[in-house]
Amino acid sequence: MERQKSTKKNSTHGSRLLVFFISIAFTLFSTGCGNEKGKPSTEKKLRIGLMITPRGLDDKGFNDLAYAGIKSAERKFGIDPVLIEPSTMSDPEASLRFFTQQNFDAIIAVGTAFYKAIKTISKERPNLPFFVIDSSMEEGNVRGISFREDEGSFLCGFLAAKMSKTKKIGFVGGIKNETILRFFNGYYNGAMEAASDTMVVSHYVSETFSGFNDPETARKIATQLYNEGSDVIFHAAGASGLGVISAAGDAKKLVIGVDMNQDSMAPGLVLTSMLKKVDQVVEDVVKTLSEGKKPTFVKRSYGMVDNAIDLTDFQFSRQQIGDELISKLGSLRKEILEGRLQTSKAQPNPRPEKTTASGTLE
Repeated sequence: MERQKSTKKNSTHGSRLLVFFISIAFTLFSTGCGNEKGKPSTEKKLRIGLMITPRGLDDKGFNDLAYAGIKSAERKFGIDPVLIEPSTMSDPEASLRFFTQQNFDAIIAVGTAFYKAIKTISKERPNLPFFVIDSSMEEGNVRGISFREDEGSFLCGFLAAKMSKTKKIGFVGGIKNETILRFFNGYYNGAMEAASDTMVVSHYVSETFSGFNDPETARKIATQLYNEGSDVIFHAAGASGLGVISAAGDAKKLVIGVDMNQDSMAPGLVLTSMLKKVDQVVEDVVKTLSEGKKPTFVKRSYGMVDNAIDLTDFQFSRQQIGDELISKLGSLRKEILEGRLQTSKAQPNPRPEKTTASGTLE
């Protein structure tokens, strides 16, 4: 693994100031391969940068999924992928500007934390395609890729309300933004479909993107939600969600995971996980580029019909959920696929919610 630092030298009143912007990790996946006849290939490989969040790999979520997608694309399409791993988000614009100088054919960025930086840098590099996962951007050479999280979250809300004995369920989001509100709206609507007298309490880890990388604060929030009567919590908080699952284990209460299959993290307590197949989307982007097709910079939304949103198979919870409820979830899923069920309706009457960076509910 090659580690580099981006530096900038400034002169102030005759003195030189060395400013370290960011510590970078480059992981090069491939060293070249031959063609199918065993001869060295002279064809230039697509060099694609995958920019993940500072949480890094082994986050049990978005970063790991995106990494799996680019690795799969490498095997299938023979690209030259580079993992771009900023060690901090203190100056994402400086970090991204540094990376755009590394002769990439395209950059795929994971998460909305890079939104402002990409909006600026993409104008400086108009011939470099940017693909931003979890974004509705649609301008110039930037293509936003979003998901219809409300579809899977609807099923999670229905399940949570049906499994709740207190008629009170929780939601922990990383930050209150457009993406996380899609999660919450679907969850709320599903809960109301199951039992209209269910109370849905929402809480957000932070007002900044640090809310996706703070498991300890999320654990405190979830613990208090459990103590205050919520007996099922659904998290949409990235790596912070690992703290929610930890709190569920401590309290022996129910929880629903997100993004990738988190069911085994607390078997029997994690009822299911709402799968958000970022790996599949990353591979889809690379496939388009590898086929030589000119990318269209029109935002794209993926949902159940694209097999990009779903639930896990209840491996550890099937018995306690029961076949009848699982069958009902299957019927609702079919209605969503057929467009007969409204999942995205915004919450009409705000329920109690808090946003904090301290991990305590006021």
